[in-house]
Amino acid sequence: MTWSLAPSRRWLLRDGEPAFLLADTVWAAFGGARPDEWLDHLERRRRQGFNALLFSILPIEHDRSSGTLSPYAIRDGRLDFAAGDPAYWDDAERVLAAARAHGFTPMLVLLWNNFVPGTWGAGLTPDHVMDAEQTASYVADAVARFARFDPIWIVSGDDDLNDDTALARYSAVAAQVRELAPDQLITWHDTPTARMPTSLADGGLLDFHGLQSGHNEAWDTLPAELTRYYRAMDVDRPIINLEPCYEGLGRFAGRARHSAGDVRRASWTGVVAGAAAGLGYGAHGVWSWHRRGEGFAAADVHGDPFPFAVAAAFPGADDVALVRRIVDAERLWGLDGDDDLLVDEPSGAVAGRTPDGVVAVYAPEAFALTLRGRADADLEVSVYDLAARRPDAARWSLVDGGVRLAQPEFPGDALYVIRGLAPIGR
Repeated sequence: MTWSLAPSRRWLLRDGEPAFLLADTVWAAFGGARPDEWLDHLERRRRQGFNALLFSILPIEHDRSSGTLSPYAIRDGRLDFAAGDPAYWDDAERVLAAARAHGFTPMLVLLWNNFVPGTWGAGLTPDHVMDAEQTASYVADAVARFARFDPIWIVSGDDDLNDDTALARYSAVAAQVRELAPDQLITWHDTPTARMPTSLADGGLLDFHGLQSGHNEAWDTLPAELTRYYRAMDVDRPIINLEPCYEGLGRFAGRARHSAGDVRRASWTGVVAGAAAGLGYGAHGVWSWHRRGEGFAAADVHGDPFPFAVAAAFPGADDVALVRRIVDAERLWGLDGDDDLLVDEPSGAVAGRTPDGVVAVYAPEAFALTLRGRADADLEVSVYDLAARRPDAARWSLVDGGVRLAQPEFPGDALYVIRGLAPIGR
């Protein structure tokens, strides 16, 4: 269960074969998940089709449920790793050992932004910021402890990537991990407003882009916008949206919560636009490992979490599991957004093409669509009813300069897969 880069550097390989990485977000499972709870959760996600898990090694102080343990305490205004709960690190190893035994790859965030100078998180929790020496010592200990679980390392957590001091700290950590665990993959995790500087994005301190389209006003358009930004870099890399909107998370100052339909839209929009190497999924209550009756530090921002066992049963997890099944079954690895494929229409549909010429179209609304291209004699069109999680019967016709996809006879969002449609002029 080892992940590596494909020779094209456009998608990932799992044990040498192309595969879609699907990660459940369990940031706070270290120090939060009891053994019976954790085994039940792993079995649920394994059966659904997840193959990776997103953890923060250290607690996310500003987004934290009150029942989780801490590996440190604050002494004289400084983080003291010798003063925390001694069970934390043993729990972390127990959690990871069980995850690997169930077939999951852990993805470990080393430094959530609270622990790094120059970040917005440091402004919220200034007494948690580590100096360079303390950071290097902590990273060396973390790699020594966890490298045996063959993780994917995530250098940053929820950072804007716009402060030179913070970027220098993250870069030093990435270089340290490269030296200590040279065969393990590295990525970064940032905010929806972040744009990794070109010098870093094209450099050697990451293996794939791990963007966050997030939970705010542009949750539906940022998956494509961010993917286009990173696809335009000089160095090709796989792209994964590690954090589309979380199902059940409150948004817009308490006016709504993200639904399974929102999660589908954000997920498929990013995948078809070119973030087709994998996907993260979060349920509000699972990621913070929230139990009934606990407090939550960011309730005024996100709304109270649901108990983790309730949130684990949200339907969006099955929707994103279908993303993995379709991408792998239809061989959609390496999808790249193609804005010229779709004749202009207002519904927010996106289209992309694989290196082998397979076209995918995500339609968030049930309207007819027109694609530009030259249809081969053996043109094939299939369609998936994503809300019902099943294939449907596609209806289509040839038109001048392309193909007209008829309005589907189901009211929800759809994914079309088209084979035999060449770009005009080829």
